[in-house]
Amino acid sequence: MPSVDDDDLPFKVVRTNSRDEVIARAGNLLVGRAAYETAARMYPRDRIEYRHGALVMERNYSEDGRMG
Repeated sequence: MPSVDDDDLPFKVVRTNSRDEVIARAGNLLVGRAAYETAARMYPRDRIEYRHGALVMERNYSEDGRMG
C-alpha cells in the first residue's frame, strides 16, 4: 500500500485546547467536514477547528471563546 503524504491530506480537524492536536486528516472536503462534525460531538467541551491548511474554515466556539 502506498504511503500518503500530509500534503495529500489538506483538510484537518484540530483540537486546540492547550496545544494543537490533529485528530483527523482528509483529502476530501466532505470527508473532512464529517470528521469535524463527529469530533465536535465527541468532544463537546473542547475547542475543535476544521482547517484547510492555515485557513480555519469552521470552529465549534465563537471568537470570544464561548462554546456553541
